[in-house]
Amino acid sequence: MKSLQAFLKNKNMLIRIILSYLLVGLLVIAVLTFVIASKVSRNLTEQINRSTDTAIEQSFNTANILLTSTFTNFGSLFNGPEIQMSFYNMDFNTSELGRIGNKLYELTSTNPLIHSIYLLNDQKKLAFSSLSTVKSFDDFYDPDVLHLLASIQPNRSNIFYPRHIDYAIYDRKYEMNVISLVFPNAVGKVANGALVLNLDQRTLQSMVMNGAQGSLFESMILNKQGTVITHSTNEMINTNLTEESFVQSISTSPTPKGSFEFKKEGRSYRVSYIKSESLGWTFIGLIDYENLLSEVRETQRFILMVTGGLLVIVLLVGGFFTKWIYSPIHRLLAKVNLSSSGTHKLQGESELDVLGRTFYYLDHQIQDLQLSVKDYRSAKRHEVLRLLTSGGWSNEEEMSRKLTSVGIEFTYPRYVVCLLRLDAYHQLLATYKQSDIALLRYAISNIAVEVSSSRMPAVCFDSGDDGIAMIVNVQVSTELEPQLTEMLQNIQDNVARFLHLSVSIAVGSESLRLSEIESSREAAKLASAYRIIFGNEAIIHTGIEKLREPLQDSQVSAMEKQITDQLKLGDMASIRDAFAAFLAYTRQATPDELMLSLTQLLISTARTAKAMTMQSSAASIMDIGSLMSTLNQWETLEEIEAWYLDVCEQAIGARDLQSQQKNKWIVDKIIQHIHEHYDDSNLTVESLVEVGGLSMNYMRKVFKEIAGQSITSYLIEFRFAKAKELLVETDLPANKIGEMVGMENTNYFYVSFKKHCGKTPDHYRKHHKFSVQEA
Repeated sequence: MKSLQAFLKNKNMLIRIILSYLLVGLLVIAVLTFVIASKVSRNLTEQINRSTDTAIEQSFNTANILLTSTFTNFGSLFNGPEIQMSFYNMDFNTSELGRIGNKLYELTSTNPLIHSIYLLNDQKKLAFSSLSTVKSFDDFYDPDVLHLLASIQPNRSNIFYPRHIDYAIYDRKYEMNVISLVFPNAVGKVANGALVLNLDQRTLQSMVMNGAQGSLFESMILNKQGTVITHSTNEMINTNLTEESFVQSISTSPTPKGSFEFKKEGRSYRVSYIKSESLGWTFIGLIDYENLLSEVRETQRFILMVTGGLLVIVLLVGGFFTKWIYSPIHRLLAKVNLSSSGTHKLQGESELDVLGRTFYYLDHQIQDLQLSVKDYRSAKRHEVLRLLTSGGWSNEEEMSRKLTSVGIEFTYPRYVVCLLRLDAYHQLLATYKQSDIALLRYAISNIAVEVSSSRMPAVCFDSGDDGIAMIVNVQVSTELEPQLTEMLQNIQDNVARFLHLSVSIAVGSESLRLSEIESSREAAKLASAYRIIFGNEAIIHTGIEKLREPLQDSQVSAMEKQITDQLKLGDMASIRDAFAAFLAYTRQATPDELMLSLTQLLISTARTAKAMTMQSSAASIMDIGSLMSTLNQWETLEEIEAWYLDVCEQAIGARDLQSQQKNKWIVDKIIQHIHEHYDDSNLTVESLVEVGGLSMNYMRKVFKEIAGQSITSYLIEFRFAKAKELLVETDLPANKIGEMVGMENTNYFYVSFKKHCGKTPDHYRKHHKFSVQEA
């Protein structure tokens, strides 16, 4: 017991400190417990909010990709000859019917999102389906889609229609929610039919809402009418939510994307949404905060109660320990305060603060003094080196004193200025901040000085943008260039090794006096322009311009014309060869001549491309101001070559796209002209070609590619189809009907009709009446 008492007496301060630590620990635990409980609730809410936003974003991206790819792929197939032939043919044999059915079944099996495909021929009132054989409109098992087709205006852009199907085919029941994607086919304002893709809503929901169907929130997609397309709860599909307040708030919101909170029946909710203009749908995530945070709030209340109890205990114990510990510390600091002359206690300031403030002030003053001296020397050094290389001085002795004052002394009487330039500078600007790039230049300067110190002493300074200027002090030697080149290559290797960057280096002329350093820097600056020819990581010595050869204007113009001629033909292989020859010829010139030739070629290319397309998209691609700005940012001919070929490919692609769209429009125009003037006996292939405005051979080729048959075949089939209608629906004589369908020669009409239909007009009429009577 006595030993314990002695220990407590001798280690009184230690025990007090330990107890104070325990007190502080209790206080910290209490505060942290409260903070953690609050933060858990807040973090969980933020995490769910982020999860909802991410899930909605993923749902939007997935739906956009799925439906856009489906629309694009089938839009391309829709304009293909096999599908278009199904709309324009007047009669189908068994082989054609089978081929169409097989094609629809094949297309259905390629996309798991598609439940079925219909091809509706409005002229023949036939419905092709991937689920069954061809049916007439009257016998078709999905009449709702026929009503939908009848309500759609030709060329209508609203093509997604949610609906419910319920029918049986071959004793197999189909009842589900689908989204019908309709590709209407029309000539002018006359509808020929449509291609209908029925997308399985359940499959779409599974693919779009993948990972977004947890119990933490509800996810859904609404169309423009407020009807639920997909929902994490299946029972909500096809429910109309326009009366819900949050749906009304989203509908009236001018922003395409956002989130907000609202209350309903005393419960708090948060809504995240994204509006898709292309699909006309709204993607929504709905969080019920009450369900989400109920357990967390119960835990939080319990923790707060425990925290409150701990705080009461801490305050009581803390009052005791504060008095116990503070008294000896106060006496100690009072003595320190009395022994520190010149330190005055401020009102309300403790003795410990006085001591801390004094030491802090002294330490801060020392650091400021060190930084000021360092910054002054660095700034002064940079200023002196800039002055030395710019030539804004006249007294060499005065310049030598300035160099000495900033710690620079040149040992040898020969100087060479080199310019180190960062390669891929525009990419670095896009990746790093200016302050980071300045650090990179500083690191390159240190590497250059370190490498050169054992061979040719050098000093470096930042010359702005992508450049570092290096003044090399060389000994008198007849083999300067190989030694200097070896040292510069060593600098490049170390920059690549330690910084993973590349630099190009231009070497100026040799100077024998300080006053000639300005000329050496100008020579290095001129040599650095040749990086565009020699590429990145090049070492370019002064005098390179003496080896350049002037370009012949006639040769440049001829090569330029060859490139633009191949551009008009759309021959990328020839453009690539011609441009490679152009660069091989022009790279022998100076950089100024080279850039002038490239500028002239770019202007000719832009004019040619605009003449080829006359489209706003091509005009934006070929904006000469934008092209010139892009040309000037490239550093090497290899970069320019890749970029220029890409520009040509874009121009050719725009021209080809415009040509395809124009050809489809011309074919539709000719078909419409046939429908309106088939009764004109003077309607011939030649007159139809004139309507299209293309050459005879090209018009025949384009029409067959798009319509699936020749112009002559289409005209004859359409006339005989109209003749059949008149024979069945009227009692007009056959020769009169021949005149009404544009065949004034009765014999020709009879012979052609029998050859095409297998019966004479009179026989065809009698056969049809006999068949009707039997039925």
